[in-house]
Amino acid sequence: MSTSSATAAGALLGTLGIANDLQSELAEVLNREHQILTAMSVEDLMKLEVQKEAVLERIRVQAQEVKTCMKALAQGLSLPDIEAMSLSRLASHLKEPDRTRLRKAQEALISLTGSVRERNRVNDRLIHVSLSYVTQFMNLLRSMLAGVPRYLPDGSIQEPQESGRLVALKG
Repeated sequence: MSTSSATAAGALLGTLGIANDLQSELAEVLNREHQILTAMSVEDLMKLEVQKEAVLERIRVQAQEVKTCMKALAQGLSLPDIEAMSLSRLASHLKEPDRTRLRKAQEALISLTGSVRERNRVNDRLIHVSLSYVTQFMNLLRSMLAGVPRYLPDGSIQEPQESGRLVALKG
């Protein structure tokens, strides 16, 4: 392996390490989000949303950096661009110990991404259940407030209509 490809492999491993750190940070943010959702603190949730979006943007930028490093490594190894599309394919062209290091970095990133997806799925479900309760409550309020107006045009209060059973009991 040439010096340029060794340098490119090192750069790729470094960027994968940063991507791994960012996924860990996102996992922590999602854990805090879960705690805030269960505590129903809207103010804290709004603050956390800004932090979450910032982490997601940094992940997006880092993903581009990983792709750039993958292309540089493929070029350093004189591989066609198609080989730069997959970390597994790139790793298969590396010599030990870089091959093992790249595969371990990929496995760690895949594992973290899976846990982030699961946390996000749980939080999404919690949000949907909460929204369902809010919607049910709003519908209940609407139904309670719907109906005949209580005030007549002259300002007097309209007597509620009583059922036949209530009238019979008063009788």
